[in-house]
Amino acid sequence: SANIIKDYYGSYKAGKDLSNLKESVFNVSEKSADAKKEVNLEELKKLNSDSIGWLEVPGTNIDEPVVQGKDNDYYLWRDFKKNTYPVTGTFFLDMYNKADFTDRISYIFGHNIWDKTKFYDLRKFEDKTFLENNKTVYVYTEKGKLEYEILGVDLVDPDTSLYELTSKRNEDVEAMKKELTKHISKSEVDKIDKNSKILMLVTCKTPDDNTARRILFAKLKEK
Repeated sequence: SANIIKDYYGSYKAGKDLSNLKESVFNVSEKSADAKKEVNLEELKKLNSDSIGWLEVPGTNIDEPVVQGKDNDYYLWRDFKKNTYPVTGTFFLDMYNKADFTDRISYIFGHNIWDKTKFYDLRKFEDKTFLENNKTVYVYTEKGKLEYEILGVDLVDPDTSLYELTSKRNEDVEAMKKELTKHISKSEVDKIDKNSKILMLVTCKTPDDNTARRILFAKLKEK
């Protein structure tokens, strides 16, 4: 029971910290229905120099900063302020990706937390009706807001070859599409061409099940 109380407090504190963080980096009030949402990345970097952007997935609780560490382990076990407790982690971009999201494929990793925070809500996109009505991912960067169209979500093996696409991201696009067809519908894959930029949001199957990865696939909308 002591651990349950400790975990609850840790989760509560993480939520409180995130709420305070939003107040300090949002340039406009979210209370206004027609307000244009902007994130002050300069202020975010003052708080954590590893900051590269902010991730928002409308229709979910996903609305948090994104960092990039020197490896893919550091932010699994640290919050945005680099504290090791509570261990809810921080959304982080793959160490091999470019921080401006110009790679053909970019990966953002995050935990799946029991209190429905972090990437817990990715499971919602397994419902076709929900997916049809919620098709957008936003990434706010120093160069502006990136808008992605969600293509689908799937459960994959932890050792999936999807991660190998990182080293091949500037090579054969048809090979990449063939691999993606294993996980999302062909009609969605057909939207991808040689100029497409793909974003994958990666988490565990459930908070207590690490036997699979849930991945949401999205494609950058062309301006």
